[in-house]
Amino acid sequence: MTSQDETTRTADRLKDAFGAAADVMTASDSPVWGAAADVITSGDSLVRIRGSRIGHPWRWLVPLTAAASVAVIALVSVFVGHSARSTSGSFTQVFSGVGKVHLVNVPAPDPAVLNSPGARAAESRVVKILGSAPECGRGMEGSGFVYAPQHVITNAHVVAGVTRGQTVTTANGVTYRARVVFYDPRIDIAVLYVPGLNLKPLRLAGRASNGSDAVVAGYPLDHSLTAMPARIGQVLPVKSPDIYSSGQVDTQVYQIRGVVEPGNSGGPMLSPAGTVDGVVLGVKVGVPDTGFVLTASEVQADANAGANATVPVSTQGCASGS
Repeated sequence: MTSQDETTRTADRLKDAFGAAADVMTASDSPVWGAAADVITSGDSLVRIRGSRIGHPWRWLVPLTAAASVAVIALVSVFVGHSARSTSGSFTQVFSGVGKVHLVNVPAPDPAVLNSPGARAAESRVVKILGSAPECGRGMEGSGFVYAPQHVITNAHVVAGVTRGQTVTTANGVTYRARVVFYDPRIDIAVLYVPGLNLKPLRLAGRASNGSDAVVAGYPLDHSLTAMPARIGQVLPVKSPDIYSSGQVDTQVYQIRGVVEPGNSGGPMLSPAGTVDGVVLGVKVGVPDTGFVLTASEVQADANAGANATVPVSTQGCASGS
């Protein structure tokens, strides 16, 4: 997440940049009104103009463009910095396992699904997952859900390389220490053991029908718990690299129509009844309102293997692209 200090510094840089342009355009010795000027720099390459008069009024575009460039760079640095710190990297949200992908040919999601009693009750068991991966040079963030007593399931890439500070935070803001006790970088599933977490587990469902209503629940962009309507489009058999790009894996995913954002990875796709149809995997760049979700049947074996585990396991290294 962008710190308050970073936000303040960026605001100051924006103010200075546009202020410099305004000064150039209005000052009595401005190049808007006069002759050859010197370009100097100050601070973070902030462009300022000074000097005597020049004879071409159109040259005010030079300082204004320079100031605007500083503003753009400042804004880009903030958003890139936010992405690097508050999500687990571009790989975590960019699903490359599907080649040519078209928009899901199903109706738009129905917002009314968000009011389904089952889905609403299930949301309280969706958690935020945070951890520190020094090797990756960043904090890792994603979503998960309780599926067995004191056990949370998520994507492996959400915890890849994490060696300290692994926590789970509930929707009401209570944070618990956690440890990874199952790690499968091939299917992209991990299980966390969370002592003291007393939330009723959610149940993995069977295969959902094409066109079914669903809810994507999680913590996108490091926000609070967010639920978005979705509609299941189709099941795709996919051959894709594992999270380390060390081999090909055959997996089965739902292609859904709905909004999936960074931070949703590892969260559940809920049915209106409150069962889990699948685990959110990510998105594909250039395909709007389309997400990919590991089917419940695809993750069932890993879920069973980690349901009673309590001994920590290695989270290996940073995922490809992290």
